[in-house]
Amino acid sequence: MDLYRIILVDDEEEVRKSIIRKIDWQSVGFTVVGDAENGEDALEKIENLEPDVVLTDIRMPYMDGLELCGQIREKYPATKLVLFTGFDDFEYAKEAVHLEIEEYVLKPLNAAEITKVFEDLKKKLDQEINEKKSAELLKKYYKDSLPLLQANFYSTLIEGRVPEEELTKYLTNYQIDFT
Repeated sequence: MDLYRIILVDDEEEVRKSIIRKIDWQSVGFTVVGDAENGEDALEKIENLEPDVVLTDIRMPYMDGLELCGQIREKYPATKLVLFTGFDDFEYAKEAVHLEIEEYVLKPLNAAEITKVFEDLKKKLDQEINEKKSAELLKKYYKDSLPLLQANFYSTLIEGRVPEEELTKYLTNYQIDFT
């Protein structure tokens, strides 16, 4: 089983080390591939390490967590974002909703809470992967069936059983060009 990849961002090195140390990441389905002390550093690492999840503090020097999340959302829309902060500020929460943050956690962080957040996040990531695989499988079935669908359509068309108002829909769906 592949592990999902995380980058942890906090300006306090002890907080980063503590979070990395206190959670049994592999048992939850994740691995910490990197950490950063600010948003600018994080963006460089995200580009190189391509994490599935970024766990970031909000208040940091140079680039705060909200600005970081905004840039990640713009450049890497599939990346999941988890914010944590020591400040219970409604404006932060409102901006987090706007940025489609997966989870907003208040400090002090405890291992049980973080573990639960990441267990839920793993379920969501697994579901997205399964949905993507299902969609790709359906596309393959459709592509494989297309010649038969086209042949049936031609027969139906010749027999005059295709309503004129639906002709364009069939031509588009069956990828037929009569020009």
